[in-house]
This record gives sequence, structure tokens and C-alpha cells, in this order.
Amino acid sequence: MPYDKDFWHVDWDEEFSTEITESQLEAIDKVAKEVANRGLAAPVMMFLETVKPLNYIASQMMLFLEPFYAWVFGYRELIDLRRALNKRESITVLIGKIEQYECKRLDEIKQSRKSKLKKLWHKIRGNKDDQ
Repeated sequence: MPYDKDFWHVDWDEEFSTEITESQLEAIDKVAKEVANRGLAAPVMMFLETVKPLNYIASQMMLFLEPFYAWVFGYRELIDLRRALNKRESITVLIGKIEQYECKRLDEIKQSRKSKLKKLWHKIRGNKDDQ
């Protein structure tokens, strides 16, 4: 098990709260950013919309697998993600964050393409003016 002085301590108030905390929002934000950066926004959002009623079951599966993935991943972030998935509105928040980061990524791609086309246009126009 990873060394953490609070590894065996369970905060029951946070475990069963109905509100998404700041650390849980950060975990959701990190997942959404990673999904958008990899270009998987559309399939992931479709999957999340499909399994939205099962988010509690997913959080309990994460709880069951916690001893295994604690060795590989950031333990605290996954606990926060599991606790967030325990709440009904978390999937909606995650989908919204994915949409937000995907729009930002598409805007960056669009701006990059526009600047490349502008440079290409100036290069072509510059060569025609020289002839």
C-alpha cells in the first residue's frame, strides 16, 4: 500500500455528503481535461450519458478495486473521483467540463489552422507579386 499517514482513516462526513467538494471538482476537472486533450470527448460524453444512472455502481466498483489501483495511480485523486461519482450530479458536471475543454481545444485548433492558412496565403501572394 502507498505510504500515507491517513491511509486507513475514513472521513465519514465527506464519504456520505451530498455536495461535491473542491477536491472532488479538481479530480473531475483533471479527468475532463485529459479526455478532451486526447480527443475522446464525443465517445466519452456519449458513454457517460448512457451510463448516467449507474454512477453509484461505478463508484462502488472503484471502492472494491481501490487496493489494486492505489499502487499505480494517485491515490488521493482517485478517492476524490470515487467520492464525486457517488453523487448524482457528478456525471452532469463531468460532461459539462468535458464540453468546456473540448470547445477550448477546437478553438485552439481552428486558430492554428487559420494562422497556417494565412502564412501560406502570404507566401503564395508574395511569390506571385515577384513574378
